[in-house]
Amino acid sequence: MDSKRVPTGVTGLDLLIEGGFPTGKSYLITGEPGTGKSIFCLQFLLRGLAEGEKGVYVAVDEKPADVIEQAASLGWDLSPYIEKKQLQILDASPYFTARMGTGRDKEVDVGKTVADLSSYAKRMGASRVVIDPVGPLIGTGGSPARAQEHARMLVHSLQDHLGTTNLLTSYRASGAREEGGSSAEEFLVAGVIVLRVARTNNRFLRTLSIQKMRRTAVELLEHEYSIDKDKGIILYPGAQPAL
Repeated sequence: MDSKRVPTGVTGLDLLIEGGFPTGKSYLITGEPGTGKSIFCLQFLLRGLAEGEKGVYVAVDEKPADVIEQAASLGWDLSPYIEKKQLQILDASPYFTARMGTGRDKEVDVGKTVADLSSYAKRMGASRVVIDPVGPLIGTGGSPARAQEHARMLVHSLQDHLGTTNLLTSYRASGAREEGGSSAEEFLVAGVIVLRVARTNNRFLRTLSIQKMRRTAVELLEHEYSIDKDKGIILYPGAQPAL
């Protein structure tokens, strides 16, 4: 079995997961809005770019220009990587607009989406892929069984056809952890990282927990993190606030 690990790019996280993500699998970064899911993904791609790898960022809810602008606000200039074709930011909106007005479920063709993504990734030799967020591709308007089938098709197709290490993001409502709520994709991916913002002692704290990581011994603890300019997410292993 291949034991190679892919560094996450998030300061302090690799210490908790035996050096990084097991290669060639998909991982879910989930949390409320404003917790830093997209920043996490950018750090993941930038770490690969720094080591000579190539990456693809699939922007689902935002335009590629918005992704570039967010990176710039943190002091990260993506332009050189894009110009050298080391990084490609894809706009996923055509997959949705093509379905508008059909009168059916307006579902995205998961097979075609992954086939197109696989073509991009293989043509440029990418080893890291981000889909931010994954929910609209899976669809939430139909039955839970239908959503789970789409999630299974997407996750399995990514692994079978891309051969890349993938980050997927999803929205998790406040309180979902306490209520035991989990999305369909959480059961299918190789790992789940939960980002939260909680209020304690009259201040807000950001916390990260590793809910699941296959082939990795992890502790179910919450660790504080900050989001800093130039550095992005900085995790403080061992700092577990009483929430």
